Amino acid sequence: MAPVRRKKATETASEPEKLTIERVKELHNQIRESPKYFNNIAILIDEYKALLKEFGTDTNEDLNILTRFVSLTLLKVFDHIITTKQLKLTSFENEQKETVRKWLKSKYDDFKLCLVETWKIDIDNEGVYALKMDNLDSLMKFVKIESKHFSSNKDEPFFSNRTYKLVLQHLLITGNLSQMLAHDATIDNFLILEFRESYFNKYWDLRYFFFSELRSILETELDPDTQQLIVSNVITVIKPQPLYDLKNPELTMYVDNPPKTVSNMRQFRSTFEKCILKLINLKLLPEQYKAFLLILHKRIIPFFNNPTKLMDFLTDSYNLGFNVKDISLSILSLNGLWELMRQYNLEYPDFYTKLYAILTPELLHLSYRSRFFRLLDIFMSSTHISSAIVASFIKRLGRLCLTAPPSGIVCVIPFVYNLLKRHPTCMLLIHCTERETADQFDDKERDPAKTNALESSAWELEAVIHHYHPNVGSLAKIFTQPFNKYSYNMEDFLDWSYSKLVDNELNKRFKGELAVELESWDSLLGEEGYLKEYVY
Repeated sequence: MAPVRRKKATETASEPEKLTIERVKELHNQIRESPKYFNNIAILIDEYKALLKEFGTDTNEDLNILTRFVSLTLLKVFDHIITTKQLKLTSFENEQKETVRKWLKSKYDDFKLCLVETWKIDIDNEGVYALKMDNLDSLMKFVKIESKHFSSNKDEPFFSNRTYKLVLQHLLITGNLSQMLAHDATIDNFLILEFRESYFNKYWDLRYFFFSELRSILETELDPDTQQLIVSNVITVIKPQPLYDLKNPELTMYVDNPPKTVSNMRQFRSTFEKCILKLINLKLLPEQYKAFLLILHKRIIPFFNNPTKLMDFLTDSYNLGFNVKDISLSILSLNGLWELMRQYNLEYPDFYTKLYAILTPELLHLSYRSRFFRLLDIFMSSTHISSAIVASFIKRLGRLCLTAPPSGIVCVIPFVYNLLKRHPTCMLLIHCTERETADQFDDKERDPAKTNALESSAWELEAVIHHYHPNVGSLAKIFTQPFNKYSYNMEDFLDWSYSKLVDNELNKRFKGELAVELESWDSLLGEEGYLKEYVY
């Protein structure tokens, strides 16, 4: 590898200093040989800082290799110094040894800061990515080494929170909000993904202290952009899998002898609870708001000591959906509210009134439509709901079908059929012939128990039978037949889209020949070579 040339401030342009891998090895060997060469540590750190500055103007392969080599060499240097107890304060040390120890400690802290500073280099280069990954691994190795050798007494449980917090402080502000994925507010950030897969997901003690240090980080003064970046990075970390198996938690540790408190699940849940409440009360982006609502019932609520503390957030989210005219927020908040009602006996007044309010024309156009109908199927599964309320839902859903896309109507028809099977008293909506000419259903009434739906008829469903799309019309004819079929499996209908309906029609197999208005011919051209005349 060609040497990398740089000039010190005291050197002239004709006397450049050469730094090579062989020179780095020489400095390292001298450090291991005797403490009298400890000043080589300062030389290596200065060289490392200078190399990092060159990344802004030059990112050739030789520079990448040399920079990574210097970084890994310093890792070995401090690993040796820590394991030989040269950074640890001991009794009866003379003044000279204490001075050396303090100097080594300052250089060690300086090097760790250099490592995290590399994460700020904004260059799209494989060598830069490799350096950043190396430095994450180096810092995590320091956490492990310190936890083993920095305890006050031998074999005393210890975890290096100080270095781990340094890692998290800088790691959680890496990436860019422009990289945020709109559908789940996670960030395509390779450093965060590496930390999640190689450390957070594998080791319980790192998960435990992640939230205790996060809480401390969130209590510092941060500008809104930084807060939002931290939020997306945290969502990226916790979204893929539960924090632990609720039935049989496996606590694999990263450090050899962590503090006993890491086994205290109640303490962990308390810390996690405080962190999440702090995060959701920040000024969130709309995508982040939805992301929390999406993962709330599986990734957050089960790990709270007191999940009812989320009540205000969920009710505010429901109301916000109507205030900002984004009903998907209301749908997602109901998911969490139902979980609190079902698992934790939360009393939520006027639940069905609020559920009924979500049945607006935009509902059947949303990407969250299938999620809503899965929830609605659960909410309406009770046979103890009054017929008046069920009839109101049937009428409102039928009314929505008049302006809905075909894929939305395909969800509604089997859902209404199942409702009628479950609540036979509502069959009046399609079978009673003694009705007044005017529709008695009050579409403006907010309370589903007071809409007079049972005094009306489901004429909207009959109108759907004549829908322009043949699949929709055929499906709606189920209401004209005897109700002796089994209830529909809703999962067969929830994920239909308009393109799927078209593809289904195009791929349909027909028996026999298709009826056409033209006379059929064996070939397009006649024997004379000209087009045959079509005869009507």
